[in-house]
Amino acid sequence: MAKRSMDLTLGAILSVLALPAILVLAIGVALTLRTNPFFVQRRVGRGGRLIPILKLRTLPRSAPRFATKYELEDVRIPAFTLRLRQMHLDELPQLLLVPLGYLSLVGPRPEMPTMHAQADPGFASERVQIRPGCTGLWQISEANSGLIWESPEYDRYYVRNCSVVLDLQILWRTAIVMTGLGEPFSLESLRPAVAPARARVELAA
Repeated sequence: MAKRSMDLTLGAILSVLALPAILVLAIGVALTLRTNPFFVQRRVGRGGRLIPILKLRTLPRSAPRFATKYELEDVRIPAFTLRLRQMHLDELPQLLLVPLGYLSLVGPRPEMPTMHAQADPGFASERVQIRPGCTGLWQISEANSGLIWESPEYDRYYVRNCSVVLDLQILWRTAIVMTGLGEPFSLESLRPAVAPARARVELAA
């Protein structure tokens, strides 16, 4: 319950604070790509249910809609929207989904159904035990240049050690990475942040 309370309170505050930036960036995307700056995808959420994910568009209309990072390597992305992708600013609109209960501030990255279906069944079922997050261990890690399924240790570690203390550290380190004040982190550097068992958040919260 503590995790959900933090999502409702901090998520609502961050959503309001981020709204002006989202609108400004949306105008920049619209002018750059000459199309609707927002798009919605259906991704796998808690319990395997499909949830809507709102993002700023960063790819030209010619790009495949459900392509992986590797499949996008040859796509020409305008400098402005490429910078948004590199700083993860295209994901700011996801904050609006936190108070609605679709996402948590921190959790496993919501994955596309096709990728979820191709993953190891044990890992896929474990990572959907809790709400997916706007940010998370894998998202701020050295492994985020690849695919989630290539580095399952990050999501497994988070699901098994989920706590408010760990969430706050991940949020702090997310801000460091997004502002360019630090590099992505290794899992080893985050292990000491795990709270004692009595402080862990129940998976059902």
